[in-house]
Amino acid sequence: MVNWTQIRDDFPTLKRKIDDKSIVYLDSACNSLKPQQVIDALCYYYTNLGACGGRSIHSLARETTELRDDAREKIAKHINARNTNEIIWVRNTTEAINLIANALHFEKGQEIITTNLEHHSGVLPFHKVMGRKNLKLKIVEADKSGLFDIEDFEKTINKNTRLISIVHTSNTTGTTAPLEEIIKIAHDYGALVLSDDAQYFPHKKTDVQKSDADFCAVSMHKALGPSGIGFLYGKEHLLKEMDSFLVGGDTIEDVKYIDGKVVPTYLEPPHKFEAGLQNYAGEIGSGAAVDYLDSIGMENIEAREHILTEKLQKALESISSINTIGPKDPSQRSGLVAFQMKNIETTGDIANYLDSDVEGNKIMIRAGAHCTNPFHYHIGITPSTGTARASIYVYNNEDDIKLLKDALEDLDKIVNS
Repeated sequence: MVNWTQIRDDFPTLKRKIDDKSIVYLDSACNSLKPQQVIDALCYYYTNLGACGGRSIHSLARETTELRDDAREKIAKHINARNTNEIIWVRNTTEAINLIANALHFEKGQEIITTNLEHHSGVLPFHKVMGRKNLKLKIVEADKSGLFDIEDFEKTINKNTRLISIVHTSNTTGTTAPLEEIIKIAHDYGALVLSDDAQYFPHKKTDVQKSDADFCAVSMHKALGPSGIGFLYGKEHLLKEMDSFLVGGDTIEDVKYIDGKVVPTYLEPPHKFEAGLQNYAGEIGSGAAVDYLDSIGMENIEAREHILTEKLQKALESISSINTIGPKDPSQRSGLVAFQMKNIETTGDIANYLDSDVEGNKIMIRAGAHCTNPFHYHIGITPSTGTARASIYVYNNEDDIKLLKDALEDLDKIVNS
């Protein structure tokens, strides 16, 4: 039995007061809070180590190398990767997707399929390389609830498809794509699949061998980990075939100048993709974050969030002036509900009210287009108007949802009376 109250106590930010008001944090889809265990891991590196990992050979360097190797092993085990060579440290999901767009081999005329539900980071890297690599980009559209019809992928894919890049769980609708079905279709055509797992990884068990995904991209800052660190998973044989992306120190086995030419010999993955001095503290902190998630159990996290998401959606929909975005069936969404409110033109006004005008509490949500402008246009909402979004994680409880509901009911009375 998970003690959710004790888990909440692990997050020091929630103990803070701002202007004598308590924090109600409902913005985890943007950035999760950090448990003390992760903070301690970061502090351990900066307080006790502070050295290079993998370069120097003194005691501090050796311990740094051991801890970052342990962290890579923890990530690999957590997602059921075949080995640690399939885990590449990057800054975030955005960098991981850019790496694929620039390092994967494409032939002239090949096609990339993506969707209208993607985070901008899921489509812009491919848009940027289209002209240079003579590629075609195709878009599969989710319906206005954020759900896909698998037949649309079957109709769009063909023998020229090189890659499908798909957001696994949407940061706007909370819906989860039928990834395994999409992967099967892609592999039947010899195409590859990149899964944007930024919103999926923190909330559900990720098993790359079960899904058979070729690549998946994750930002640790949404999964209790530090900011500025994430990872790209890739099947080892594919990583070996790919070009380098960023190059420099730590990516090479040797460099020679021969007859006025630079002749580098690059390392095998993952190191050929990890140029320069790395974010050692972030890597070690990521290992601590995975330890924390594993101590709770991803199945327990998913079950808990299913209950809270349903309560969150029902609470919001009980207010007549609120229109929720996404499916009406709460079982079809994960961890978040985006919404608009009648007679409030800009959803930033909702977020500002909750943060500043609620007696006793500062309720923190996200407002805007959530880096999904195309989907907002698709559902008839201008990005400048946007949607408000409340998102939950392991430290939230029913009281947080009730406080949000009460505050929005008060705002409703003010605006719509």
